[in-house]
Amino acid sequence: MLYREAGQFKTNYAADQQLFPIRQDRIGMAIFLAVVFVGVPLAAATPAIAGAIDFNYWFSGVLIPFLIFSLAALGLNILTGYAGQLSLGTAAFMAVGAFAAYNFELRVPGIPMLASFILAGVVAALIGIVFGLPSLRIKGFYLAVATLAAQFFVVWALT
Repeated sequence: MLYREAGQFKTNYAADQQLFPIRQDRIGMAIFLAVVFVGVPLAAATPAIAGAIDFNYWFSGVLIPFLIFSLAALGLNILTGYAGQLSLGTAAFMAVGAFAAYNFELRVPGIPMLASFILAGVVAALIGIVFGLPSLRIKGFYLAVATLAAQFFVVWALT
């Protein structure tokens, strides 16, 4: 939100807590989401547009890493921003998910890609639970050390 038009005031607490408090922000975000979720896949599926622009590079080199790192940043925002805790092992659980997705695609014949992504998320969540349950009641420096240990263990297990 870079601006606030005159005449749009907050009158209650719920209005003060809105993510997009003014109408122009909501309209702009709806247009942006429509372009992202409808326009980009439609452009990638249209041969005339996909042939003119190298979508293989843009998807594999720009869009997919952007989405992956955005998900990691959202997870860190929840832990660090809202809870005030520090995690040094986020990349370990990303690596577990990536390794599981790769192995599902490689070793399970005929599995749809979406199913392998969902199963990889389940595997990463299960590994996260294995490391998260013992770390449930610790905080601060000790949580950082526990997640760093998880990072080292996952690197050791995957190599």
